[in-house]
Amino acid sequence: MTFVSSLGAICHLSERASFSYNIKVNHNIFVEKSMISHNQFEISESEEMYLITIARLVERGVEEPVPISLLAAELSIQPVSANQMVHKLAEEELLEYLPYKGVQLTGKGQEVALQVLRDRRLWEVFLAEHLELPPSEADALACRLEHITPNDVTCRLANYLGHPSVTPQGLPIPEVNGKSVAKTLHPLTDLTAGERGEVMRIEGDRASRTFLETEGLRPGVEVFPLAIGGGGSILLRVGENRIHLTETVASKILVNLQTDRTLGSEEI
Repeated sequence: MTFVSSLGAICHLSERASFSYNIKVNHNIFVEKSMISHNQFEISESEEMYLITIARLVERGVEEPVPISLLAAELSIQPVSANQMVHKLAEEELLEYLPYKGVQLTGKGQEVALQVLRDRRLWEVFLAEHLELPPSEADALACRLEHITPNDVTCRLANYLGHPSVTPQGLPIPEVNGKSVAKTLHPLTDLTAGERGEVMRIEGDRASRTFLETEGLRPGVEVFPLAIGGGGSILLRVGENRIHLTETVASKILVNLQTDRTLGSEEI
């Protein structure tokens, strides 16, 4: 499936679902849409951006309620404008406004936010891994596509990609039922010998990330520390390979600790 044919499928399905938008595909791609429908909730693209921004802030560790000043800064708008939209979304029961404290998503608002994030991150995987776009370009284009993707196209896209759980940048992709898959991440240095972890994100400069990828370390890969050195260095098993990492490098690899299985002596 090519990118253009993917957009064509969206156009066809959106017309059938009575969505209102226009798509132009040329050397540049421009998307304009007046109203979307996610899980039967009719909300604007602007309203969606508020909801997913709150969800992403919480995902990054910001405690709820999220201050309106922080929300405004994240959206690059004036606090007074954010305050007006917050009250509108509260009236629509998409978020809860707590005076002098901030806002938090309602169940209805979280459902919409996670659906849009799922759309966005599936497109990121497609654009980065199948069209080989740089991460920044994939993210920018996925941000446009997230607002115009009908649910049935999302399902087809997920099937085509093999139901990935993380983006190339290690961000979790919400599940189809709208549940968040955000997990507490630990640096690889937190694992002890014999434990198992799933790589979720690799921090650091591009050269370091590229080197680790050539060694098989990328989001979604399972890793098993085999031995911990005195200086914090780690002997790591990745697939059939064994890699030695310094403590500094290992601390940049964020993993989700898998408690359902550890290595037996025969596997080490």
